[in-house]
Amino acid sequence: MDIEQRLTQLERTNRRLRTGLLSLTIAITTVLIVGQAKPEKVPDVIQAKEFQVVNDKGEPLVRLRATVNGNGGIATFNGKGQKLVGLSTTAMGTGAVTTYNGKGQKLVGLSARVFGNGIVATYNDKGQKLVGLSSSGDKGALYTYNGKGQELVGLSTTKHGGAVVTYNDKGQQLVELRTKGDGGGFVVTFGDGRITGTIGGD
Repeated sequence: MDIEQRLTQLERTNRRLRTGLLSLTIAITTVLIVGQAKPEKVPDVIQAKEFQVVNDKGEPLVRLRATVNGNGGIATFNGKGQKLVGLSTTAMGTGAVTTYNGKGQKLVGLSARVFGNGIVATYNDKGQKLVGLSSSGDKGALYTYNGKGQELVGLSTTKHGGAVVTYNDKGQQLVELRTKGDGGGFVVTFGDGRITGTIGGD
């Protein structure tokens, strides 16, 4: 190998070394720049008037928003846009949960009265109440209704114990079962709104 060939080989080796050194310098610089870049800060609070979770068609499945009366509400929907569950506040400022069937009709309502007692109500597919469960102070009550909203049976608590009252489809009381102060019980029957008989009463 003559001197000219050796010089040519040396120049090639030199070029490879310079190229490698330049690549290494660029890589190190990139790592340093990326390493010094500050990560994006995650906000502590995200505020908006409404949030929506949508399906692939852009139809809302969940909505979180402020209601017209200035309170918050959450609602879930099926793929047809019909409401399934609603979580909201009432006009009295109490909480409420409502479930619906696939046609958007109310089935169950869970809420609270303004003085803090709870209420549960079930409905038929026409929106008519069928069963009501409520409380008043330390007393509970259960009521059933016909499809016209008329009360048929009432089960409640009294000062001395429990009571059951039945009604006809005209809302007239038919039978009443109660407990007495002495620990006993009595039954009262009615006809056309008048007492027709008693059992166990004094």
